[in-house]
Amino acid sequence: MSQSNIILKLKNDAEAVNAFPNKKKEFFITLINASPNYLPQARVRIEGPPQIKYLINSEWYGGVAAGKSKKRLFSIIPKEEGIFKLTAALSSKSQPIISVPIEVRAGNVAIVQKVSEPTMEASTKTLKKVNCPFCHELIDSDASFCPHCGSNIQQKLQESKDKVKETKFCVKCGTELPSDAKFCAKCGTKLK
Repeated sequence: MSQSNIILKLKNDAEAVNAFPNKKKEFFITLINASPNYLPQARVRIEGPPQIKYLINSEWYGGVAAGKSKKRLFSIIPKEEGIFKLTAALSSKSQPIISVPIEVRAGNVAIVQKVSEPTMEASTKTLKKVNCPFCHELIDSDASFCPHCGSNIQQKLQESKDKVKETKFCVKCGTELPSDAKFCAKCGTKLK
């Protein structure tokens, strides 16, 4: 049975145990047997720094059937304020030891948020292409400068806004078009 088939975690997928200094804190650790085999007699023991007093630090889960889970109650008292790392170690007569870290946040402590990695969706975002108003090469619609000729696109856009041109709208899709357009640039409808 591989270690990836056995999952050890805090109940309800909690990311940490939140406690107060010098106050008893109880929490559950869930053992999930995601393998197709029966897991005989399993024991979880928590260990960590001396700033934590362990009231219940070891529990037997008995046998855990395939695809089932069991939870057991553990109890600690943090002796001071801070963030502490515990280790929950799973052992069984026929299994290797599996260890997972458990964070204990005691008192008012600042929590550093992890910066998430950009997803593939964001990196594969399709940008609309337009022609550069200076060299007429295709560029991204949100570009400030043309990568081909180096012209300031934003300046050109501002100049075109300053020159008030008459426009008309496509009767089919509503796209704004120059007054001298004969066809819609978006849907191709012939204009009057």
